[in-house]
Amino acid sequence: MLIPDEKNGKIVVYVDNWLVKAFEGNKEITDLQFYVDNEERILINRIREINPSVNILPALAYPNKERKIRLNQLLGKVFEDYVYSILSRKYSVERNKEIYSTIKGVSLHNKPDFIVENKIAIEAKVRESNLEQVTQYAKKFKYGAIVFPYSGKCRVPKNWICLFYLMKDYNRLYKWIDLHLLD
Repeated sequence: MLIPDEKNGKIVVYVDNWLVKAFEGNKEITDLQFYVDNEERILINRIREINPSVNILPALAYPNKERKIRLNQLLGKVFEDYVYSILSRKYSVERNKEIYSTIKGVSLHNKPDFIVENKIAIEAKVRESNLEQVTQYAKKFKYGAIVFPYSGKCRVPKNWICLFYLMKDYNRLYKWIDLHLLD
């Protein structure tokens, strides 16, 4: 098992997008198996539950805290892709569409993850929502939902909802969207 160590490592690991190569001296290591702790194993299992074919190796090649950050980013990306796939099966969906003109020097949450039928904003989150972010979206969209693959922390403005455990039942999201598309 390889354990990335940014200070004392005898093994050098190169990561370039999805390509990972490791060397011990001048010899390439071909069977890369990185050590993962329990917290990382949980993240990996969640990522694989959402997308079994995703390449996790590049995230594992990083040492210490950076590895957990990379795994969390990957979890967020595969969950966002999953949400897009279930929404686009049934609705017209725009992804990361800019909803406000950019104001120079002002921090503005400007791109909801998804806009369904030009009426409803959807944010895909894996751990917790950002109330400031969704409040800015709520100024433009009366209805919106924050969806989580599992549980999470969520606070929303009026007319918005939090939907947990989307991996178990995404039909609840369909029903909620259908109800509010009529409004």
